[in-house]
This record gives sequence, C-alpha cells and structure tokens, in this order.
Amino acid sequence: MSIKDNGNGTVTIDYRDAQHRRHRQTIVGGKTLAKNILAKIKSDIAEGTFFPDLKKQELSFAQVADKYWDIHLSHKKSGPKLKSTINLLKKHFGDKLLSQITTEDVQRFYNEKSAQTSAPTANRHLTTLNAIINKVIMLKIYKGENPCIGVAKQKENPPRNNFLSKAQIKDMLLCIAERSKALFAFAIYTGMRRGEILRVDWEDVDLENNIIHIYESKSGYKREVPIAPTLKQILLSLNPQKSGKVFNLSTKQIEFDFNHALKQAGITGICFHSCRHTFASHFMMNGGSVTDLQRILGHSDLKLTQRYAHLSPTYLRKSIEVVDDLIPQLQ
Repeated sequence: MSIKDNGNGTVTIDYRDAQHRRHRQTIVGGKTLAKNILAKIKSDIAEGTFFPDLKKQELSFAQVADKYWDIHLSHKKSGPKLKSTINLLKKHFGDKLLSQITTEDVQRFYNEKSAQTSAPTANRHLTTLNAIINKVIMLKIYKGENPCIGVAKQKENPPRNNFLSKAQIKDMLLCIAERSKALFAFAIYTGMRRGEILRVDWEDVDLENNIIHIYESKSGYKREVPIAPTLKQILLSLNPQKSGKVFNLSTKQIEFDFNHALKQAGITGICFHSCRHTFASHFMMNGGSVTDLQRILGHSDLKLTQRYAHLSPTYLRKSIEVVDDLIPQLQ
C-alpha cells in the first residue's frame, strides 16, 4: 500500500485486496484524508468487508458538508445563517471519514455543545448534521447509515414571550437614541421582525390605505400589516419618499441603541425581538383575535400564535359560550 501526492490537490493511493488484485484510486484532498481512507480499506480487507463498488463510502465529513452547502444551501436565503454551524461541524468532525463517524461520536459532540451553550443550540447543530447526512444518502452519494439516528436530545424549555408594559415602552422611548426612536416605535406598532423592518422601502408603505406590504418574510409568503393612526403620524414625520429605505440603520446600530436604552431604563429579560412579543401581547390584551394576529405576524401555523391567546380578557369566556345552550334554562 502506498500514497502518492500528485501535486495538483489530489492524492493517489495504491493497494491490493485480499485476492491480491491491485487497485489505484485518486482522491481529492490531502495526505491525511488519504491515510484515513487507506487505513479504512486495510481494515475492511482484513475483516473481509472490503468491496470496491462501495467507494462512495470513502468520503470525509468535510467533503460531504461542502457538497451539502453547494447543492442545498448556497442559493437559499437561510444559507448564510447556517454557514457558521456547518463550519463548526466541519471543524469538529474534520477529515474523518463519514463511515467512521459513530452514533457515540455524535452523542459526545451533542453533549459537549449542550454543556457549552444550551439545549436549543445543541439541537439546531444536531438537526443540521442530520440534514447533511440524510441529503447525501438520498442523493446516493453515501451508502452508509446515518449516525445521528439514536442520539438522545434534551427537551427545550418553552420560548419566553417576555414583553414590555406600557410604562416600559414609555421609558424606552425616553432613553433610546434619537436615530432609533422611530424604528423602535415602528417595531412596537407592527410586530414585524427586525430583518423585515430593515427591508421596508417607501414603495411598500401605502399611507393612503394604511397598509405596509411585506414581500419577503420568514414564512416565504407575502402579507400586509395595518398602520395604526399613531404610527401613520410617525411615518409622516420621517418625510416619506417615492422610494428608498424607510430606516437607514445597521443591525449593530439598532442593537447598540436598544441595549443601551434597556440599561438606562433598568429593564432586563428583554431583547429587540421582544418588540414583536410586545405588539402581539398588547394586541390580544386589547381584544384582538388570534386569527387576525396570525395574519399580521405572518405565522404559517396557528399554534405559534396561540401562545398569546391566553392574554385576551375574553378568550376563555367566548370559548365557553359556544356550549352555553346545551341545557334549557331552568325555571
């Protein structure tokens, strides 16, 4: 058995099987990967499990992850968010052959990530790892088993729907930087996500019909958000244009101003996304309907919106009234 570096990013391995038939195989990658592949082949030959037609198994995790990125994620809007997760997985599993990664290896990785961060973060990493391996199995690039099967996950705590009270909203408006004041009010009055807010163009704002048109949302569907009278006055004060971004602030500027205002106001347990929860919570507490809220927030599943239903003062009363006439009134 031998390894030859071809000097062009490929390595050729030379070996003989149990029947002394000679095999030569060119591999894209360095000598480390070639050594791992050769060691696996040598082990398979010794155990009598080497079959030349299973060369598709001789892939490193890094190769598989890169292929998954190219085929499945590189063209998607969600791709950049997962790039760091994929890079972390590549760093952990490195040039290890996919066929050598065991369920125990994945469980150890999951446990370490859970201890270092949180169960939700570890679960997201495991989900990505599982998706990568499932994809190459489905594409018949890899013929082995998915080592993610059987990994024990931790339960995630229900998401916290912390929201600002009316008094806290007033305090925030007094403390937040002038450049972010209108954007903060916009977030409170619309329940829109930060990314959606930063993409809003004046062309999307219909002040005549009091509607904001959202063409790019997390769910992938278009939706409309009504403009409250107070928000309309705020938008008019920004000197509306025919086109151009409504808010010309960066994510870093927004985060800095928001967190500084929280500190000045003495408010804890809140992040910018809490503005979305604030809108939804006050909407329900003031008699709004769950189905209307679902449309405004753009939830694809009503279950996501139902977590705010208990805040409605009439929610349970209206629910029980549907069975109120089961028994005739007693005289």
